[in-house]
Amino acid sequence: MALHAAPLYIESDEAWVWSSAVQYKKGKTDSVVFAKLAQIEVGSPAVLSQIPRAESSLLRLGYFSKNSEAKLYRIANRNSLVPVFDLADATASFAEASFAYDAESGDMNGLLKVQLMNIAGTARDFSFGGENSKNYRLAEMSYKEPFILGLNGSLKLHGEFFEDDSTRQRNADLKYIQKLGWEWQYCVGGGYKNNKPFSFLSLGFDSRDKVPLPFKGLFAEVSAELSQFAAVGLNGEYYQPFSKNWTLLLEAKGFGMLPARNYAKEDLFFIGGSNDFIGLQPRSIRTRAYGLSEMDFQWHGLKNSALHIFGQNGIYRNRGPFTGWERILAYGLGWEQGISNAAIAIYYTLLQGISPMDGLLNMSVKLGF
Repeated sequence: MALHAAPLYIESDEAWVWSSAVQYKKGKTDSVVFAKLAQIEVGSPAVLSQIPRAESSLLRLGYFSKNSEAKLYRIANRNSLVPVFDLADATASFAEASFAYDAESGDMNGLLKVQLMNIAGTARDFSFGGENSKNYRLAEMSYKEPFILGLNGSLKLHGEFFEDDSTRQRNADLKYIQKLGWEWQYCVGGGYKNNKPFSFLSLGFDSRDKVPLPFKGLFAEVSAELSQFAAVGLNGEYYQPFSKNWTLLLEAKGFGMLPARNYAKEDLFFIGGSNDFIGLQPRSIRTRAYGLSEMDFQWHGLKNSALHIFGQNGIYRNRGPFTGWERILAYGLGWEQGISNAAIAIYYTLLQGISPMDGLLNMSVKLGF
């Protein structure tokens, strides 16, 4: 069947419909799986604005990197358009090691993680790893099975074992994740945490242009975890480019446990580390409520790199015998660099009022295979 280059525009009286999305140069991803991941419905009316949305959605998976703009081909005798995405396989399997050192306290934290994504081109993901510090030990794993029962949804299994000086926890949960178009998705599930059953639900929106190192777009998610109490939260990131190489990240998040009361230590949120309070040792504080905002200027002047100049302002609820809210102001510099199949990241963070030599150093290395 002959394919012909599509016209640059579609006349209003032409009834073009979509054919299956394909990869311009086929990689390891199965062609049927790729078409499902693109989420362009075969036989539906062709709307050209769906192409950049589908492409961004594919790049957010972390399975692909972009070579050039998508192209359209037409099957004239069927009035069908074939969306062809020029995406190469990205290095999606990594072994990662990270290290954090707090110069003020002398505490250290280490992490090892193996991440296998898009296994054998099937969109299955698997990861496992662990953390260790003076105060705690953690081991965890997760597995995602896509396209359950022929739907555009996935099942994700997660388990972890955590131990510190006073508690030992075995947690497991199973979640169903359903895409709603290219940007929206919801998640429902449940499991056992701290030997107590819980249920979970979330609704998220993601229009970032790619991962890692997004340059523009919005991510937002509202979530709730229900057991003997409710743990609710809101998490958001907004990327605004303002020149060819500079972008501004505005981030905010807040989580809390309801109703307000004294909770067991193992029920509380962990905070600290690169995922929230970057100026604190990873998982160093337990609290029942916290919130933070961040402003991060990012320079992308070199290929596969980002220079970060950031500041974070946050608060968290103290545990007894202390009361009230504790405020944190942190600021610092970071550098991320991709080199062939490897990536390195270095962050140095200072808390308000401490010596410039007493900051928190975070370093990580990823090796792709």
